[in-house]
Amino acid sequence: MYTLFIDTHYTKLQLVLFKDGVVFDERVKEDGMHTQYLVSLLEDLLEQNHVTFDDLSGIIVVNGPGSFTGVRIGVVVAKMISYCKHIPLKVISYLQALSLKYNCECMVGIKDRNGVFVGQFNQDHELVGDYFYVSNHDFLKYQDQVIIDEEVNLDMVYDYLKDKKDVHPHFVKPIYVKKIEVDK
Repeated sequence: MYTLFIDTHYTKLQLVLFKDGVVFDERVKEDGMHTQYLVSLLEDLLEQNHVTFDDLSGIIVVNGPGSFTGVRIGVVVAKMISYCKHIPLKVISYLQALSLKYNCECMVGIKDRNGVFVGQFNQDHELVGDYFYVSNHDFLKYQDQVIIDEEVNLDMVYDYLKDKKDVHPHFVKPIYVKKIEVDK
């Protein structure tokens, strides 16, 4: 049983192949050129491991928060594969994935050049309220409350999602750092 993990939420493109719930192989590209590399890295990951889409029993996609293009490319590819090949799809935000490392109610954030994107999570790692963005200047008010983290634990992500309900590909919504006109 193989599960494909896709994360394009920021400058790092990460593709992971799980086999029976354990990280089996991975491809990472860190230059922010997701549209240029995602498909070729995905093909390489699958071909090198002699895996086809028909061998996939699930897909996990990180739906943000991130830039419009970065998040959109990963979400669209995950939705397309899931829909066309009838593969169950699970969705997690990067902030929720980070929260899995903490066994308490917490606020976690990820920084970009201009500020911090923050989510508050309960003990069950469910989002409380909405995600919010704080500029670097305004973050001083939150810095003692927010855990700034960058690396998710992939095993924890897999374990957390394995018993969660699948999401129909049409209902997967990207989370963007900046609101786009369509969402306003």
